[in-house]
Amino acid sequence: MDTRNGSRWFRLNLWLHRWTSLVATLPFLVLCLTGTVLIFHEEIDAAMGVVPTAEGLEAAPHRPLAESVNNILAVSPGERVLSLGIDPKDHPGVLLLVTAASTENTFDNAKLRFTRLADAKPTDEQALDADKTLTGFLLELHAQWFLGPIGELVGALIALLVLLSLLSGLVVYAPYVKRVVFGVLRRGRGPRLLQLDLHNFIGAIVLGWALAVTITGFLLGFGSIATGLWAKTELAEVRRMSDARTVDRRHPPLDTDGAYRAALAAAPRGWHVNSIIFPGTDFSTDRHYTVLINGDGLDERLFRVALVDAVDGSVAAVKELPLYMKAIVFSQPLHFGDYGGLALKLLWTACTWLTLFITGNGAWLWWNRRRKRPRALTSVGAQA
Repeated sequence: MDTRNGSRWFRLNLWLHRWTSLVATLPFLVLCLTGTVLIFHEEIDAAMGVVPTAEGLEAAPHRPLAESVNNILAVSPGERVLSLGIDPKDHPGVLLLVTAASTENTFDNAKLRFTRLADAKPTDEQALDADKTLTGFLLELHAQWFLGPIGELVGALIALLVLLSLLSGLVVYAPYVKRVVFGVLRRGRGPRLLQLDLHNFIGAIVLGWALAVTITGFLLGFGSIATGLWAKTELAEVRRMSDARTVDRRHPPLDTDGAYRAALAAAPRGWHVNSIIFPGTDFSTDRHYTVLINGDGLDERLFRVALVDAVDGSVAAVKELPLYMKAIVFSQPLHFGDYGGLALKLLWTACTWLTLFITGNGAWLWWNRRRKRPRALTSVGAQA
């Protein structure tokens, strides 16, 4: 049986490749365009002044974290602090405080505020809604399609369609490569044949990158579900171990510096505190701080979670992330290509634009074939 024309397996994959690609074309174009911008989110945020700097004060001694919290609460009496973020690598000398209304326990309507660590004073910039910046707006479109967690599942479905398109395209391409030398562009035989050769050639070049980005995009589509599952299982265990006493969510008995020191003492040697989440949120208990700690290199992504009692400063538990959370945490830098400096970002951009080309080029090949088919049928009918 002729493999190209007769094999059911080949025809099934040809059908899958064609229709999964066509269904995913428009949303995938949006993902490629927004993803290209998000690759450079740090540079764009810096250029637009989204994250303030502490010029000249980066290496100055830090004031206690509690002073920054108190100063922010003083200028925002109707709000509470949900979390602190410390990023000495990308934002030296600046403390990020995520705030919300005093009655809130979720991050859905959070605002971003900043203080200088050297003097604990708020920066001159106004508070920012997390999704009102350019990159925040594009990230919400890219990751959630403005639909919240449901939008993440929509993104996972699109990623699944693209993954099926890539794998079926590999099956369809296998007989082709036996007949045509890889990389040969057959010029002078019509635009369709040239575009087909370009589609196959560029598709083969970016296949590995496209598979990696698509698989990680699929995993990220379950990020909210996985995080919610982790919170309900891991935090529920701590809640069972502790009594039902709650603490003042705006001013816990143990301040953030105490939580910082307790988590650091329980952390592996050489690790540091990345974030502190206050008691009484979706990602903490009513009595415990949730403190994220990480190391350097590979351990920079594989952070651990320390649960610090906000009453007595004891560490209830230090937990590693479960396997499914590790997969999602690793997926984010690999998906956006923002972990290897400018050279990697440029490579990710080039691969994204090449993928954009073969997406549009594939749609043109389908449309061109459909456009010519009625003419061919009309010609056959006239001859009959």
